[in-house]
Amino acid sequence: PASSMDGVFPLPRARDGAQVTDEPSRGDPLSSNESAGSPADEAAPAAPLPPSFTAELLAEDAVFRPARELRRFGIGLGLSALYGLSLGARQGGKAFFLHAAGVPAALLAVAALGVPALYIALALFDAPIEPPRAITAASRATAQAGLVLAGLAPAAALFVVSSDLPRTAAVAGMAGLILGGAIGLRLLLGELRRALREAKVALQLTAALGFVGFGVFAVALAARIWTAALPVLGGGR
Repeated sequence: PASSMDGVFPLPRARDGAQVTDEPSRGDPLSSNESAGSPADEAAPAAPLPPSFTAELLAEDAVFRPARELRRFGIGLGLSALYGLSLGARQGGKAFFLHAAGVPAALLAVAALGVPALYIALALFDAPIEPPRAITAASRATAQAGLVLAGLAPAAALFVVSSDLPRTAAVAGMAGLILGGAIGLRLLLGELRRALREAKVALQLTAALGFVGFGVFAVALAARIWTAALPVLGGGR
């Protein structure tokens, strides 16, 4: 008997010079799919998200549309009325309506009285500012002031309701009004100043003096309306 089984059952030889290998062939679809994913498996690009309410409200439009600016202006006044409601929470009753009407009344007065006067003053010096630019700046400034005041409304309600002294409540309420008004005023003057970037230096200096005068007028007018109309500030009597 043979001492070894080696060579008794030899492996079959490859015919025609073909090599036997354990690796999958290059044309095997299974092996190609393992190395690279198909285009269908790749993630599709995400659809762009729609603009937020704030971004849409404050967006600059390439074409002036009166209805769009009127809507933006009205939304800003409505948002500022929410701050007025928060101030009226201290006294309740008709104080809600007095504050809800008094807070946006100052913004309306500044836009209706101050902005046209500023535009006329700049037009006397041939400032390159068109009426649509001034209207858009006023509506965007009102909208931004309204957004700030609406955001401060919950904190204002907490302060005015929990304050022991009326003076403390008045200081808290006035602080929010100053902040919202200052941010709106900054946007308004910034928009008008940007329209004068290509103007002569002398005109820019003259416009700067006009902006300072307008700022003083706007602050004085808003403060006068708020102190006279808002009961939390001692008005409305």
